[in-house]
Amino acid sequence: MKKLNAYTTYLFLNGMDGLTFSLITTVSLVYQVTMVGLDPLQLVLVGTTLELSAFLFEVPTGVVADVYSRRLSIIVGYVLIGIGFLVEGLFPFFATVLVAQVLWGLGYTFTSGATEAWISDEIGESNAGHAFLRASQVARFATLVGIVASIFI
Repeated sequence: MKKLNAYTTYLFLNGMDGLTFSLITTVSLVYQVTMVGLDPLQLVLVGTTLELSAFLFEVPTGVVADVYSRRLSIIVGYVLIGIGFLVEGLFPFFATVLVAQVLWGLGYTFTSGATEAWISDEIGESNAGHAFLRASQVARFATLVGIVASIFI
């Protein structure tokens, strides 16, 4: 099996991140209102839970990435985010939506900063600026595609 180089992997991660997050955030909010039946206060609590969990877990997960492995931190982060989305979709209850937000926030903090640090380590700091710019362009385009796709979903 041919291994992708770090630059291509980084661009792919950013593109998929933009696509899937624009899809899931739009669909998730509609799902929370229509299927779970959340009222405005509960929606605010869901958002607050997500933001609070991301705030609380930022430092501990950053230490994990710096001390153990940035690559492992990224993998763990995306797995936790995926599990969070599955929990929210499989169990349409307010409590499980809150649990899903904690998983999503925790997963995000594992990837926050670790992805950029990993690619800088892999391709060197002199090439990182170009990689950041190109990844941002890929992510913005993928986000637009995700927004359009979420309209049809």
